[in-house]
Amino acid sequence: MTCERIEELLSAYLEGELAPAERAEVEGHLAACPACAEFAGLMREALAAAASFPEVEPSPALVARLYEIPDRARARKSPARTVLEWLTRPSLQPVYAAATAFLVILTFVLFHPEGRDVRKKLDIGLHRGVGAVEKLWADAGTIKGQIGAFTGDVIKSFNTLGLLGDKKAEETK
Repeated sequence: MTCERIEELLSAYLEGELAPAERAEVEGHLAACPACAEFAGLMREALAAAASFPEVEPSPALVARLYEIPDRARARKSPARTVLEWLTRPSLQPVYAAATAFLVILTFVLFHPEGRDVRKKLDIGLHRGVGAVEKLWADAGTIKGQIGAFTGDVIKSFNTLGLLGDKKAEETK
């Protein structure tokens, strides 16, 4: 058994929690290795010293005062502090980064010496985009009308062939 493995098992060995086979291996290694035996002696002394300390129970008054600490801290927190804590949350960092980038670009557009040309190009691009969207909207309306007409034609054909039945034929007339 290696010294590293002994260090892992030493605490369980000193507390009597090892199986007999492992216990015998640890004892054999401690008999052969003076460094591990010294370490085991130091561990025994530390456990004995820890066991000799008396258990101290805190007084009920101390326990009550300790439980009051969070309540007092919440009561003292001002609304400004609450807002500041909310604003400094890490989850808002991407929002702040985007706002900063937007403000830098806006400042460039508004205050650049050639800002008039930049604004003109932006205006042209915006109007081209709006025009493209309006064209798509008009095309979508045309397609919707064509689908409606096609649906009417299909229903008339089904009625002519008697595929919808009498009730459906009367409803569509």
